[in-house]
Amino acid sequence: MSHFAEYRPSAHGSRDATLVVRDALPGDVDGIARVARTRGGEHVGLEGRLSAWVDDDERVVVVACHDEVVGWSSASRMAGHDDAPDGWYVSSLTVDPAWRRRGAGDRLLAAVVAATGSRSPVLRSIVNATNNASIDLHTAHGFVEEARGSSFAGVTFQGGVGVLLRRGPTDT
Repeated sequence: MSHFAEYRPSAHGSRDATLVVRDALPGDVDGIARVARTRGGEHVGLEGRLSAWVDDDERVVVVACHDEVVGWSSASRMAGHDDAPDGWYVSSLTVDPAWRRRGAGDRLLAAVVAATGSRSPVLRSIVNATNNASIDLHTAHGFVEEARGSSFAGVTFQGGVGVLLRRGPTDT
């Protein structure tokens, strides 16, 4: 079973003007964890990790809220992986399935791009090659494909192939 949204590039919902995207606060951790669990997988100790991330000045964590957290994303610096360049990476871009196609993912990624712009001219993201909706979203925000592989930074992929995306100058 795929945890990605069904790929329907011509399907567009209505942007919700009441949706608020902002930096995450400690009180958002339970909501972020709820949204994170919609992706499936193992989540032992998730709330503790999320609390640390929200409090970490070296990490960006943003949420989309409409009375409660309906989406979130983060970015942090990664280094020391043989299969991925050192630098800033988008991670965890997740929207509650009930809130997809309302502009939350677009606004979350825009917020991460804006928040990391003063930290680095280059921002990368690692996406499953079967997640066409996420690839399209990243492309709309200026990301281009840098590489494909079976793993990047220790991340492996359902279907076996991931895409390393890059936003920013190529000579950095």
